[in-house]
Amino acid sequence: MNTNASQAKADDANAAEAITPNDWFKKKFPGLADIHGEPVSLQAKNNRTKASDLNESFMAATLGREATPDTPTVYLRGESRFYTYAPERGIYTLASDDDISARLSALLLSCARACKADCDVDALEFSQRDSSALAGAVRRAKSLNAVPDGFFSGGMEELLPVGNGVLRIHDRTLLPFSPKYHFRNKLAVDFIPGAKCSTFENVLLGNSLDLDDIGLLQRWCGLALVGRNISQAMLILSGTAGAGKGTFIRILKDIIGEANIGSLRTEQLNQRFEIGRLIDRRLLYGADVPANFLSNQNASILKSLTGGDPITVELKGSMSAPSLVCEFNIIVTSNSRLVVHLEGDVAAWQRRLKIIAYTKPKPANAIPDLDKYILAEESSGVLNWMLDGLYALRSANWQLALSPSQKDRVDELLLESDSVDVFFRERCLGDTNAKGMSVTDTFTAYSEFCMDRGWTALSRNLFGRDCLEVAQRLFRVSSRNDITGTDGKKNQRGWKGLRLLGENEAQPC
Repeated sequence: MNTNASQAKADDANAAEAITPNDWFKKKFPGLADIHGEPVSLQAKNNRTKASDLNESFMAATLGREATPDTPTVYLRGESRFYTYAPERGIYTLASDDDISARLSALLLSCARACKADCDVDALEFSQRDSSALAGAVRRAKSLNAVPDGFFSGGMEELLPVGNGVLRIHDRTLLPFSPKYHFRNKLAVDFIPGAKCSTFENVLLGNSLDLDDIGLLQRWCGLALVGRNISQAMLILSGTAGAGKGTFIRILKDIIGEANIGSLRTEQLNQRFEIGRLIDRRLLYGADVPANFLSNQNASILKSLTGGDPITVELKGSMSAPSLVCEFNIIVTSNSRLVVHLEGDVAAWQRRLKIIAYTKPKPANAIPDLDKYILAEESSGVLNWMLDGLYALRSANWQLALSPSQKDRVDELLLESDSVDVFFRERCLGDTNAKGMSVTDTFTAYSEFCMDRGWTALSRNLFGRDCLEVAQRLFRVSSRNDITGTDGKKNQRGWKGLRLLGENEAQPC
């Protein structure tokens, strides 16, 4: 064969193998061009094909489920956020606009390198890859890859993402991770069938709690697993300092996953972005809260956070205001006696509050780093213990039933929280012949009343805030400023037609 013929044959072969950017994109994403058009604008220049402008719709569609089923990207309009499925983690993870731009930039670079020998792809390799050039494609991706705001709101009552797969709860079968499961949260521990946690059960819990409280805690932990507060409950761990509350919480946080837990700050709940920052959290935690944690004026918002109420939230850096159905699980630890700002809604708090009391003495010989040992040796066993609690709770139709002593704890807390009302009902009497009683004298009697019951009295200022409304409601008397107190001081604030009961005087029937 002569040289010219050989060269011609080689040229024909090279021409047959030559690929354009459009060829490359169509091979990588079959069928996408039929929907969105040619990926890149191509022009013939000096007997060479030159790539210029991008088809923004095509580029945006390369991110979606049809084009990249293993690593799809979705966009939640309500949150103004992208999420991309991460196969190595088994969940959808948050992706910024810059992340999406970088992903498209890497795609264009791969195309340019594959086609460089046959086409002029300088634009694809350089100018079309910068953030400003890709901004249109990123904006188009927000439309093409939008999913309903409830995309991630499906509960984990049937399928539970764990460290090593997706657990089908009803038969404890472990399934492989898949983007078809719409999860952006997962537990931080592996599921191991039959794993036990004897130290967790017998040492940590057994030395600190009675059996009824261990049972309540186990069922609540089952609720915490599914990430939705179906029972509309809020759990309080209270009592002895150093008895194991903190150790339990550290274990719980490690099982649920630190990234899935939000800090609970009642004093901030009325701030613009506070609830918005909790939007992707599965559990809210109040750590070692003070006695006034639930008497804060914003504490009533906790009822909405646990009750399935829709709340419009604001997100930093977004003009969107999505409606969030609040079903947060909440757990609080405290060494103090908590009181609740009731605002007349005793029944709602009575339904929600569950109290576990650490009343046993602090262990004489505490085990150092007990939480670290349990997490290293028994974390999968603790998960199985929590799953048993989930089964028990499901069997009870998601009702966290309380024992008589547990009900008494809640009732006592609510009575103490309503201490001003209880005091006026039990220690005050409407009497048209009464000379009157001052707020100062009434507060003194109220403080003694609380001390006799072992309650924490409200401060003077808080008592002054509540007593006027209570006296008006119960006795139909309004406050005035011409009362003489027992100290002889005149023109004090107080009431006429109202007096304190004598030491041995009982309320009339």
